[in-house]
Parts: sequence; structure tokens; C-alpha cells
Amino acid sequence: MHDGETRPKRLSVHNELGQTHSLADCRESFARMGEQRGPALFLGLGPSPWRIPTFVPQAWDKSFYVECPACEAQMPAHWREGIPAHFQPIPARVVLEGGWPGPVFFYLPGLKHFPSFWGPLWAKIRVDDIRAKARDHRSAHPSPAARTVILPGTERGLLVPEISQAFVEAGFSVMVMDPARTLEDIPGLLAQGRPDLFFSVNFQGLDEYGRVFHLLRAAGVAVAAWCVDNPFHLLTGQKNLLWKRLPLFVTDDWFIGPLRSLGADARHLPLAVSPKFFAPGAACPSGRDLTFVGRSSFPDRDRFFAACRIPESLIREAEDLPGRQAHFGWWRDKLPDIPLWPGNDVRALGLGAETASAAWRRNCLTALAAATDLTVIGDDAWRSLVPGVRLLPPVDYYAGLADACRRASFTLNLTSLLLPHGLTQRHFDVWACGGFLLTDDTPGLSIFPPDLTRPVTFETPEQAADLPAALAAAPKRKDELRRAWQEHILAEHNYVRRLEVLLDAIRV
Repeated sequence: MHDGETRPKRLSVHNELGQTHSLADCRESFARMGEQRGPALFLGLGPSPWRIPTFVPQAWDKSFYVECPACEAQMPAHWREGIPAHFQPIPARVVLEGGWPGPVFFYLPGLKHFPSFWGPLWAKIRVDDIRAKARDHRSAHPSPAARTVILPGTERGLLVPEISQAFVEAGFSVMVMDPARTLEDIPGLLAQGRPDLFFSVNFQGLDEYGRVFHLLRAAGVAVAAWCVDNPFHLLTGQKNLLWKRLPLFVTDDWFIGPLRSLGADARHLPLAVSPKFFAPGAACPSGRDLTFVGRSSFPDRDRFFAACRIPESLIREAEDLPGRQAHFGWWRDKLPDIPLWPGNDVRALGLGAETASAAWRRNCLTALAAATDLTVIGDDAWRSLVPGVRLLPPVDYYAGLADACRRASFTLNLTSLLLPHGLTQRHFDVWACGGFLLTDDTPGLSIFPPDLTRPVTFETPEQAADLPAALAAAPKRKDELRRAWQEHILAEHNYVRRLEVLLDAIRV
């Protein structure tokens, strides 16, 4: 027996990411799963196994338990001595292979501390329970004949309309699911049948501890993620190792090497266009005016980078670099001791890149404002950043952007330095709808023919300022370029083509 004088009040463990956490020690830490009668199974014993019978009445009878080896190895001697004598250990594989015939009591904090170990066990019990309850009702809810994909997001959320349309054209039934409710809504969906794929943009719908991932995999649903923003920024929201176990697509191939060095299955999948939303229309005019559409700063910048600090000397060094050289990769080279993951430290590299990116945008727009008729479509902060610029309010991406691009003689793209080899939607949408794009030069442009990219790219603000006049002086050549770009984008870089690559890679 262990009294309060000999046992510590609170035990701590190093979780699977190496971080220290205290172990909750209360009745509420144990959740019952399933309604079966029979011997009780405890998945995790918590910090005070001798107290479990006072928490759970079933624990007074012969019971069984599974414990995480990584957690158990950190427990003191009195913890092992305190395991009730009528508790019998069993291997995790017994549960994973055969389920459990009696009630299961899960030590819930384990899912946060060691999700790679506990997640499959938790998901196995959940899915078995879901299937058992649904068995009698399956005839009323037959599995759909069409392949089904779950897209976490909102109906007009990031890339959801474009990807939904591409999946529909590929013969899929598409279910758009609120990313904040995937953990609550997926069990009900699994009770009606098994979807074929859960496809997450920017890890939307995948909770930080991997419970959604394990639930889907236990049910036989393929899971894949596509990072269309800086993946290391996105990974600050993942507190598990499970993102290394799914196909992880990135729009910027610079990140493939660093991600693979951490164990990820990283693959390149660039952005594309959806002709439904950016269909060919009237060709842009032949003047020298230029339109830029974009935000003045990183969304929610102050909150995201609140705890970040970067050396002033590096900021000054970055300011002296020409073009886009002070991108995320440059900051990574300058600050190699900052871990890319886990934790939020990597955001300091992002702050450096975003600071340099803001300067790049400002310098290019200032040079262009002095050389041509520049219009900026965006937020009010542009008034102080580029004094005297003609400013129009933001337009709806799906309803107004295509017309804005068609009305302008030229549309400007400035790629964020958070993406060293990045491309943006402008590289695809502008050409598809009939506009003419001028863009900063990035290695990501290598997916396009050089004879198309060379005439429309620039490396410095001065080169950017010269481009509109030079191209406007040869209207026939400009229109030939526009047509060639449009044909190439619509034929080779649409979301249906991207989906073919995706489905082939993950074999759905």
C-alpha cells in the first residue's frame, strides 16, 4: 500500500517529442469505451495505478492492462509496486489484432503524451464500437457506389471549390467537412460506410494529437495532406509524429529535402488552375497599366510571430541582398541551430523571411509606381507603404479577381519569401482567364517552358519597372505570349491533372 507521504504528488514524463508533461491523476482521466460486459481492460494506468479501483468499480475484479513502454520505462519503482495484483499485463497487439470483449477504460492523457502508441489502440476500440453499433443499420445506410473523399474546410475555403470540382470530374463524391468538427463528425460518417480518402489542405481537420488520423486509418481510409503554405509554419500546430506517416505534398519543392530529413514522405505537387473559376475570357488590353492584388502583410502577423526575435544584424544583411535572396532558406542557413520541428522556434526563420518579403514587395511596387500606371487592390495599409498609389478595395477571389486581371494590361505577382521556390495562384489563374502576368523570378518557374517564363520575369525592382513599357511596345508579341501561356496552363496545369498525380501517388 502506498500512502501520501511516500509517493510523489505529481509524476512527469518526457513525451514522444521529448517534452516534459505532468500526468493527470483523477477519475476524469479515465474514459469508458464500449458497452460490453466482461473483464475490464485498462489502456494506460496513469500515475497512481493503486488508485484505479477507487476510480472505476470494475477494477476491483480481475482486470487487464496495456501500458506504453516509453512511459513505463520512466516510472519509479513505487509505481510498479502499486499496480494491483489482480491486474494482468497484455501486449498491445492482442487488442490491435482482436479488439476486446469487455469494457475498456482509456487513460486519455496518454493520447497527448504518446499518440503514436496510444492512437492506434484508441482508434481500434472506437472503430470496433462504431461498426458494432452500425451493423444492424447498415442496410439502411449502404456504402456509396462512387468513391468518396472528405475535404476538411468550408464551401469557399482555401482551395476547397477548385479541389472539389476536380474530384467531381474524377468521379468522386465530395464531402466538405468543418475542420473544427472532424473528430466529432467522422464517427457518424464511418457508421454509414467507409470513405476512400481524407484529403487535408494545410493539415485542416487533422487535430494536433493525431486522433483523426488514427481513426481514419483504423477504418481503412487513406489520408493525405497538401501544404500550400510554408509547411514548417503549419507543422507548429502538429504535436505528434504522425505527419511523417502520411503522404505529404508540398507546392514548393525546396521543402522536400528538409522534410525528408525529418522522416516525412514529402512529395512535390504544385498549384494549378480551375477553369470553372478562371475560364478564358476577353483578352487583356494592350496598354502599360499594371495591377497588383494582394495583402500588405502576413495574415495575423503580430500574433503568429509574437514570441519571435531575429538579430538586427541579419535584418540589415538581408536588406542589402538583391532580389529574393533573403528567403526562408537563407534564414535557415544563417540560423542553423533553430529546430525546424517540433515547437514554434521555426517561426523566427519565418519572421525573417516575412520581414524581407515585405521589403521586397514595397521596393518593387515603389519602382513600378514611378514607372507606370499602378493600381493596388488590397487593404488600406498600402497607402502608407506606397504613397500616392491608386488603391482599390479587395475583390472576392472567385467572383471578382478574374475580371480584375482581364481589365489590366498587366497583372503583377510578387512571391512570398517564405516560399524559396514558390509559385502562387497568380502564376496559373491570370494566364488562364486572359490576363498577362509579370512575376518575380523563382526556381519554381522551372515547371514552365523557359521560352514562356523568360520574357515575363524580373529579378530586381529596376527590371520590373522596365518590363511593362518593353512588352507594350510589341503588342503582337505580347498577345502571342499571352495565348501560348493560356494554352499551356489550361492543358498542363489544371487541378484535374494535379489530382491524377495525387491519386496515382497514393493509389486510391
